[in-house]
Amino acid sequence: MQKMPLTQRFVEHVKPTSTTQEYYDTKVSTLYLRVYPSGRRVFFVRFQSNGLRKNHKLGCTLECSLRQARLKALQLVHQVRSPKIEALPSITLQAFGQEFFERYPRHWKPRTLKKNESAFRLQIAPYLGDREVQSIVRNDVEQWFAQLSHVKGSANQALVLLSVMMQQCETWEYRPKNTNPCRGFKRYKEGGRERYLSKDELRQLWRVLDTLEGDNPAKVMIIRLLIYTGCRSSEVRTLQWKEYRGGHWHLLDSKTGAKTVYLCSQVRAYLDAWQSESPYLFPTPCNTQPISTNQLGIFWRQARQLAGLEGVRLHDLRHTYASIAIQSKVNLIVLSRLLGHAEAETTLKYAHLGRDDVCQAASHVSGVLVKGMCS
Repeated sequence: MQKMPLTQRFVEHVKPTSTTQEYYDTKVSTLYLRVYPSGRRVFFVRFQSNGLRKNHKLGCTLECSLRQARLKALQLVHQVRSPKIEALPSITLQAFGQEFFERYPRHWKPRTLKKNESAFRLQIAPYLGDREVQSIVRNDVEQWFAQLSHVKGSANQALVLLSVMMQQCETWEYRPKNTNPCRGFKRYKEGGRERYLSKDELRQLWRVLDTLEGDNPAKVMIIRLLIYTGCRSSEVRTLQWKEYRGGHWHLLDSKTGAKTVYLCSQVRAYLDAWQSESPYLFPTPCNTQPISTNQLGIFWRQARQLAGLEGVRLHDLRHTYASIAIQSKVNLIVLSRLLGHAEAETTLKYAHLGRDDVCQAASHVSGVLVKGMCS
């Protein structure tokens, strides 16, 4: 490889040799002349872009002058290294939201769709609705999120939704690729939601259910099954007879889609003795619909008050099931299967240890340490 200030005279009169020769131009460093043993002379451009070497033929000297070759080389390098960015469609987040909730709902269940529509209307649109989607940057998200610090739970839900919307903006070509301003954004830490029942609390609840069973057999049975299975309340409340086959529940639908719930002998005994003339196990008096969320909620508030469990949610029975399973050394992967989680990591959020368990563990570890130091 030879470097020299190429001239038109040199290009036209350079002598070929027995091997191919290359002469690099010092005026346009990416341009070089290749001279073949046959006497054929060709201009090339060579450069690097994004860590890759590019080598392009510009044309032979009979078709292209040195001046033209230099211009072509400069244009090609600029074109590759600084590609022209096509203008993206202009659309506000409010307008995009209308399109988004028309095109995206197939990914959600009706209840999730309703929740997300509410989150967009109440938490996102009033703050960012008038902004062009391609103009929203990280600092905008930070300022918006800071204004929602008084409603941390709602803010976290809205952040997830906004991130999904920004990702779809990229997919539908309203924003450049890989520019989601919500990526890696930390949510607020929520406290006071973790709760599971101790053995004494479970016994007290069970006694209360015994006293209420005569007037509310279906609602009591739903709660007993929630305790025994760790299912979500909607999964038990809407159970259909056709889903109970072979001693297990084969749910047609759940939060994570169709799933199988493996039942213990006690639950199977309950169900074998249970009767209803409806397709649903726990129907309303008309027998065409399952007991509603509101009806079950009213009954639960009465039961927990009688049991002295003020503030405990129905979902905390699921927490309790997971916690007892963890403490009973149930394998985490197996527990994930029982709870219907797609990933074992999700199960850890439901497994909370009580104060007595932590104290017992601390005493055990301390005892081991003392024994080791004194030996």
